[in-house]
Amino acid sequence: MDEQSADQPAQPTLDGSIVSVDAAHQAIVFYRRLPHPVAHVWPYLSRPALIRRWLAAADRLDPAEGGSVVLRWLNTDPEGRTVVATGTVTAYDPPTVLQLDLDPHGRVRFELADDGAGSSLAFSAALPAPIERPALLLAGWHLHLDYLAQALDGTEVDWPAWDPARDWQPLHDAYAARG
Repeated sequence: MDEQSADQPAQPTLDGSIVSVDAAHQAIVFYRRLPHPVAHVWPYLSRPALIRRWLAAADRLDPAEGGSVVLRWLNTDPEGRTVVATGTVTAYDPPTVLQLDLDPHGRVRFELADDGAGSSLAFSAALPAPIERPALLLAGWHLHLDYLAQALDGTEVDWPAWDPARDWQPLHDAYAARG
């Protein structure tokens, strides 16, 4: 290893992007391959006790189209505020599709497909265009999807020890620099 790379932290792989949905909306999009089958991943998207391990406290999640959703983030936003997202389940097709219309996060969609020994996850969060503060949203969803992968491997996020400077800021800076 050369001296320069020994002094610098590893750069994260930036797999999030912003795409146009229609004339009025854009979406944050991620595609991830998970080494776990759909049947193992689905409960982490749909069961409150497991959602808490990687995303938020699901204070309410009525598992049916038209059901109510209340997600309370267990980390804070960059300004130190707790985010509470409320909304409706707009698509529910176990074990492959969960779509939530959330204020303030927009239309959030998780879509799973079998992929050999594991699964693929297509994630999107559609919002009115242009997306304000895209690096903030890309970094946030990137981190939560990383936490999902860790939870699937048996590691729960230690929310009280969560530190935005350590956990979120490097991703934010990398997405901001990418432009």
